This record gives sequence, structure tokens and C-alpha cells, in this order.
Amino acid sequence: MKMQTRRGVKAARNVTVAAAAVFGLVLGSTGTAGAVVDDQNRIVSDGHEVIVTQEDTFIQGVPPIGGSPLSREWFHNGRGIANIVGPDAADFEGSTFQFGYQFAWSGSLDGSIGVAWASPQLELEATRGVENVDQFDPLWNTSTRDAPYEDGNGRTVQPGDYVDYEGNLLEEEDRVPATDSGAANGNPLYIPNGETSPAPYAEDVLTTSGLLPQVTAAIELTPAPGIEELVVAEGEFDGDYKHVQFANVHGAATGVLGAVSVRPFVRVITANGDNVTTYGKVWTI
Repeated sequence: MKMQTRRGVKAARNVTVAAAAVFGLVLGSTGTAGAVVDDQNRIVSDGHEVIVTQEDTFIQGVPPIGGSPLSREWFHNGRGIANIVGPDAADFEGSTFQFGYQFAWSGSLDGSIGVAWASPQLELEATRGVENVDQFDPLWNTSTRDAPYEDGNGRTVQPGDYVDYEGNLLEEEDRVPATDSGAANGNPLYIPNGETSPAPYAEDVLTTSGLLPQVTAAIELTPAPGIEELVVAEGEFDGDYKHVQFANVHGAATGVLGAVSVRPFVRVITANGDNVTTYGKVWTI
């Protein structure tokens, strides 16, 4: 996932990032049963319908942790979904999923608005396939002595002859496997026979790029009333579905005069440049 902020905007000096939050990217195959659809929009791209949806959006204003009358603070929970519908939708590649906000303010004294979250960025790599597996034959128990000897039955045993675990001579059809202890209760020994056989395999690897790294995006406010869009996070995805869960994404504004209006959006940009955006309702903090 890469970060994007408004071109030319410096990192905000007064962004509050004290509270922890979580932003997760989760692939799924279906929507959530019983979810409340807050907003939905769609376009047609290359003969396929691209649909973006916001569900269960809830932005809760809380008293600013610093207690300043010029500060505002809130948390955002919800869900963003991208669906691509059409005969070749599963083969779509390089679509971009964006999540962000539109902010409006009536006035500012050297103010700023920032959004912060924490993410472990877990990735599960699943590998399935077929590989050639070496084949093995038992290693038969034979005499390892350097010279012939007479066994317990009076027969002459030559070096390399098949013998039992007491060293008595055996016919080939009666041979026994060699073991790691040289006795019947040991573990049988095997050697590669030079042949292979195809066999399916599976491997699942869970990796993390960091332990809950704190990430922020911010804009500086103009003294006069203004409206600004902030892309908080974006990432590419392949296929016909992307499900993004927003959990306790933390926002804060400092140096503002009056209320702050917050409108979340979810956007999908296809590989050919078509884009569709869904804007949620305005929340006043």
C-alpha cells in the first residue's frame, strides 16, 4: 500500500496521532449479509460494470484529547467494496482502490487536518502445484566385513552378501532391510533409486512487513473557508472483487474555527484509466 497526499502540501505540524487505529485490506468473495449500503456508484469500462459501495459507515466525533476549543477529533468505521461484473471480470488486473475524505471548514488559524491508523499489513502467500519427488528403495542388510567368514550355520559369508541381523547368510529372497542400529528394531534405511514421481504440494506462508506501524496523511488548512480532498491510502488489486474494512481510523483537526465537515469516499481506477467514486454522506464534527 502506498500513501498519497495533496501535491505540494507539507506534513501537518499539529496533527493529533495519539490514539491507535486500524486500517485493514482484506480480500473476500462476497458482501456482508445485512449490511447497510450508504452509497453506491457504477460505470461501464471495457464492457464490464465497475461498482463501488460504502457500507455500515459510521463517523463518531469525540471530545478532543487536548481539550482545545479549536480542535476536533473523530473515529471512522465502515466498509468499502469494489465489484467488477462481466464475462472476463476475474481476469481484470492492475485496478487501483483508493480510500479518502473530502473535508470542509469555515475558517482556520494555522490549522491542519490529519488522519492516522495502524496496520500490520499481513500477507498470506498460498502456493499450490505439482513437483517431482525422488523415489527411494530399501537399503538391504549386507556383510560389511572386509574378508570372508563362517556364520553360525557353518556357511561362508563373503563381503557384501545378504545377512540377517546376527550375521547369518541369507538368500536374496529372504533379505532384510538395513537399519540405523543394525538390529531388527532399528529405523530402516533407504537410498535414492534415481527415479522421480509427480506429487501435489501446498505451502502457506504468513508474513508481516512490520508490527503495527503508525501511518499518517495530512493537509494544511487555509485561513478562509475551504474544501479539500485527501487520499488517505491506495493499493492495486487484481480480479473482480476487493473488500476493505475501516476500523477505528482516527482523524483530528487543529486550529479550526467552527465545525469540520467530513465526507468519506471510495474510488476504483481501472488499468485503462476509467474511474468511479462513491461519496458518503457528510458528517459534521
